[in-house]
Amino acid sequence: MDQEIKDYIDTKIEGLYLSLTEIVGSAMAHQAFCNKVNAEFYKAHPEFKDKKEVVASVVEMVDGENPAIDYDKLLELALPRIKERIAITQNMNVNSAPPPASRDFGNGEI
Repeated sequence: MDQEIKDYIDTKIEGLYLSLTEIVGSAMAHQAFCNKVNAEFYKAHPEFKDKKEVVASVVEMVDGENPAIDYDKLLELALPRIKERIAITQNMNVNSAPPPASRDFGNGEI
């Protein structure tokens, strides 16, 4: 390999290594911000504490529809949908199911 190309690659790799701390720091700050916003959200809406699966599902759906929105704005946008989803699923019985339908077609009838 030509020395000039090797030096160029080494310089780029060194730059990448030097920027890793900034990238990791930024990711950690973003995660801390999201944790803070989540804590504030659940403090403002304690009725959602036992429905975290519903909240996460709706937030994911709204995030998919609005990928460039800030996280705190995302939660605001998701709030009415979270309430609606909880209202819909609140009275659902998920602990028991009706017995399976008979699959006996011995006499040829459908």
